[in-house]
Amino acid sequence: MKVRFTKDLQNFKNLENYLVIGFGLHENNLKFYLIADDNFNIGYGAAKHFEIVDDNIEGYIRRDSLNFGREFYLENKMNDLRKDLKSYLEINNPYENVKYFEEKKYPISEEYEKKMLNEDNKLSRIEGFLLFTDHYLYEKFWDDNYRESLEFYKTKSLDYLMEKKLKDPVYINKNNYKDTLLKFIEKAFGLEAYIQEKSKYYAKTLSSFIIGLFIKEITSVQRLESFYDDCFIIEY
Repeated sequence: MKVRFTKDLQNFKNLENYLVIGFGLHENNLKFYLIADDNFNIGYGAAKHFEIVDDNIEGYIRRDSLNFGREFYLENKMNDLRKDLKSYLEINNPYENVKYFEEKKYPISEEYEKKMLNEDNKLSRIEGFLLFTDHYLYEKFWDDNYRESLEFYKTKSLDYLMEKKLKDPVYINKNNYKDTLLKFIEKAFGLEAYIQEKSKYYAKTLSSFIIGLFIKEITSVQRLESFYDDCFIIEY
C-alpha cells in the first residue's frame, strides 16, 4: 500500500509515493496509517494529507496482537525484521529499523546519515548515555556495599581480555543476541523483580544504541568473564 501526499509537508519531500508500514483501527474504529518520513521517523499519517495510490495489501501480515486485539496489518519485511515488537507503538525505533530502510532502499537524508550511519556519532551517543546511566546507578545503589557499573568500548583485539579470562568464552547465537544483550544490561540495574520501569527504559535505550552500531554483519557474539568484569562481546 502506498500513499501520495497532497499537502506540502516538511518531512515528506524525497519520494513521490510513500509506503504504508502498518495500518489498523483505533478504539473508535477509525483507520490509522503508519508512514515513515524522509528521516525515517515512523508515525501516524493523517488521511486528510494524502491519497491512497496503491491499495494492494498482499505485502502485509495481520498482527492484531500489536494493536491491543484490534485489526492491524504490518508490512511483511518489517514483520520479518522486528521480532521484538509487542505493540505497534514500538515500531518507531530508529536503531532497530536501520536494516529495514536499507533493504527497502529508501533514499538516505543528510540528517539520517549523520545521525544513524556515522559510527563516530553513534559511539559518542553511547558514551554520553553511559555517563548518565552510571550516575543513575550510583544514586540508585549508593548505600550498598556492592554495585554494578556499565562500560563500553571498541577495540581491535581481545588479547587483553583473553589474558584475564576465568574460563573460555561462551558463544551466543548471533541471530538472537538482542534479547540476551538487553538482559545483560538489565542485570546492572538490580534483581529482575525489583527493576523499576524507568530502569527498564534506560536499559532498553542503551541496548538499542549498541544494536544500532551493527549495520554490518556480525561475526560472533560472546560472553567472557574475567576476575573483575563480565563482558558482552560483539565482533563484526
